[in-house]
Amino acid sequence: MGNTEENKQEQAAEEEKKKWTVPRGPAATKAKNEYTRKHYDRAEMILPKGAKAKIEVAAKKQGMSRNEYILAAVKEAYQRDTGEGLLDGD
Repeated sequence: MGNTEENKQEQAAEEEKKKWTVPRGPAATKAKNEYTRKHYDRAEMILPKGAKAKIEVAAKKQGMSRNEYILAAVKEAYQRDTGEGLLDGD
């Protein structure tokens, strides 16, 4: 009987391993961080209390992440103010 329980646990562990399709571990983290540094700029925002939550709700309603929502708003304002696209291809 105990053997059957062990088999079930082993099968559950194998199934759990299969769920992870993204590489994990220190080497994967290092590679992802290097890619991010090469391809993206970072910008920190300081918002009044409560603004972040409201932005997240609005973004979710649009099916967007917070970052996508803010970037879309910035691109729209930049286009309006300069007459140019913010990024290549805009």
